[in-house]
Amino acid sequence: MLSRSTSTNRWFFARHPVFTMDEFAAFNKLTKRESKYALLAYNRRSGRVLNIRRGIYAVVPDGAEPQSYMVNPYLVTAKATSDAVVAYHSALSFHGYAYSDFNLFTYLTKQKEASKFTFQNSEYVGVTQPKALMKQGRELDAVDLVEHSGLDIRVTSLERTLVDCFDRLDISGGIEEVWRSLELVPYLRISQILQYVVLLNNAVTTAKVGFFLEMNQQRFHVEQKDLEFLCSRRPAHKSYMFRMERKGKLVRDWNLIVPNDVLERTWEEPH
Repeated sequence: MLSRSTSTNRWFFARHPVFTMDEFAAFNKLTKRESKYALLAYNRRSGRVLNIRRGIYAVVPDGAEPQSYMVNPYLVTAKATSDAVVAYHSALSFHGYAYSDFNLFTYLTKQKEASKFTFQNSEYVGVTQPKALMKQGRELDAVDLVEHSGLDIRVTSLERTLVDCFDRLDISGGIEEVWRSLELVPYLRISQILQYVVLLNNAVTTAKVGFFLEMNQQRFHVEQKDLEFLCSRRPAHKSYMFRMERKGKLVRDWNLIVPNDVLERTWEEPH
């Protein structure tokens, strides 16, 4: 026998819509490589299981067609590595505040060589956790554990997502996408933003966050003392808000060169 009973494996599949080889092997108490792959090969041939990438699989629900069944991309992202955290624009989208839909899903991991992969026309990209967090062992600060479509997945909190997106505008969709997405957010816990900014310890990112909050001070009920705190941690020399957009104006309070499109809000519809 390669496994426990069929009904027992159905129990596993019902509770693991996306799973790893290690999880499946541990549940079935399989130790030999041949046994692991033989059992999964059987389930793949039967149309019960889809191969996402090496070592990661998805369950096809009863009644669904394997050829057309679309696997929830957030579950795929969350299982991309053992420590994956849904982050950046993908976290904005997960929280329901992305201005645009992307077919790129990004996750944080401590693995330095996390490879890209494509599945069902979406690309999945791993980004190494910020060095400041890894140095302190604080990678999971401001990370929520959320039940989603039958799995507990890790996703950056809305407040950490804001800071992370400004920290890596290059992988978050660019300044306009991030700005417009964040203006869809109805409420932010400013104290948590400040705590995470201190933890990340990046002066340029702090200035970007401070400038955004200043521009949206009434919307998010930001107190002046909080802006002053952020301003005290701004960079000593002028820095670009978005290096891919060199044209802009220096906002001296933040030592930040802000793109003209942001200052003029060129994306807004004329009244």
